[in-house]
Amino acid sequence: MTNRLHNPLFWVSRHVFLSTTLLALLVYLFTLAPDLIWAHFGGDGGELITAAVTLGVPHPPGYPTYVLLGKFISFIPIGTAVFRFNLFSAVCVALAAGVVAVVSGQYSVGSKLNTDYRLLNTDYWSLITGLTFAFTSFVWGQAVIAEVYGLNVLLVALFLWALLGERPYPLTGLLLGLSLTTHLTSAFLIPLALALVPTRNWPKLGVGLLAGLTPFLLLPLFAYGSSPVVWGNPTTWQGWWWLVSGRIYHPNAFASPAAQWLPRLREWALLAAGGMASLQVCKWQGASNKPANLLTCKPTYLLLATFFLYFLYAFFYNTLDAAALLLPGVLLLVLLLAPILRQLGRWGWLLPLALLLLNFNGQNLRGDAGVRPFAITVLEEAPNEAILLTPGNESIFALWYFQTVEGLRPDVILVDKNLFAFDWYRARLQAQHPDLRHLSVDDLEGFRQANGGQRAILTVDLWEKMEIEN
Repeated sequence: MTNRLHNPLFWVSRHVFLSTTLLALLVYLFTLAPDLIWAHFGGDGGELITAAVTLGVPHPPGYPTYVLLGKFISFIPIGTAVFRFNLFSAVCVALAAGVVAVVSGQYSVGSKLNTDYRLLNTDYWSLITGLTFAFTSFVWGQAVIAEVYGLNVLLVALFLWALLGERPYPLTGLLLGLSLTTHLTSAFLIPLALALVPTRNWPKLGVGLLAGLTPFLLLPLFAYGSSPVVWGNPTTWQGWWWLVSGRIYHPNAFASPAAQWLPRLREWALLAAGGMASLQVCKWQGASNKPANLLTCKPTYLLLATFFLYFLYAFFYNTLDAAALLLPGVLLLVLLLAPILRQLGRWGWLLPLALLLLNFNGQNLRGDAGVRPFAITVLEEAPNEAILLTPGNESIFALWYFQTVEGLRPDVILVDKNLFAFDWYRARLQAQHPDLRHLSVDDLEGFRQANGGQRAILTVDLWEKMEIEN
């Protein structure tokens, strides 16, 4: 430990890490959503928060690490529960930006430690790299809402820090496994790990990977709880694998209709161009005759291939929020372009500054009232002990949050039309509301008729209500 404390790199890394993290966090705090919001593809927020607070099981693959950490976040006595989870995302992404700065500063092409380190004179470019990542619109948008992508990109950043810095292989595997529990697209990192870890050390990597995956084993325990949010039936092997493998979403992969390709290409063109530009890094290295640590040709092409895996998967994924899948890809791309950013010198400061100014208005959610006014109106106007039928994810997720977490209208029963088709969902409803009838089969009209005499049944669409009133 004494040698580490006397190593200037030890202090340089922490200086860069703290500076980048705090600057990014300051911007995120100023633009943070104050409440539950659907902007920036935040429709899952209500479900994720409710699952974390009640130790439930959100949509596949269940996100057990997010649920566990979220349970602790829910105890922090700051604002509403949803504000704490928005803040959690901001902290995660800001920390990820700090890790990006450290990795780019220590391991990029030609990186040489200056023992007389001064942030504004020698290694300020690593700070530029971290802030460039932080202020990219894809990244910033997920930093100010309650979602799983912030935690995932932090764990991906830490995995790359361990992998590229040749940290202990069990630690590298652990971070890879944990990243998989926060999003299954982290599977794209497995080939990268296998390629850069010597074959003889694969067992150590595998031990760490298995340890990182252990949170998935908690899903059956969560399913036995009283949370209204429990997807599937993870108490059986088949149900657990259905959940963890994300089988319900497999048809979305490489299924985006051709009509989406051109709009996505226009929106993501800069990322694609950046990926192509990073191909020039090896040529630049050869021309400059500078030493290379991280970005020798082999790791460069491996990182680039991993970036394109993320990019192509997101591009052809058939969902409206496919852009959120790009965050780890943006991280990889910024690391790949770090040598180019370094060559800009002090002019490089223009890049994060330009991103800050250009993206500020679009990412600033500070004054957005979010879903609360509409959800509360719906709940307050509902008759006593009514059944509210919702048309899909966003509406039921928001109402779950306000009813379960904030305790509004516990007498009302929430039933989602889309989820009603699943046997496990109807079984959950039956267990929580034994007086409901006609839940043994997927027959929504029969359910209406069987229960309409005892309770008022209303159809509620928060999306439609927001569009009308706005």
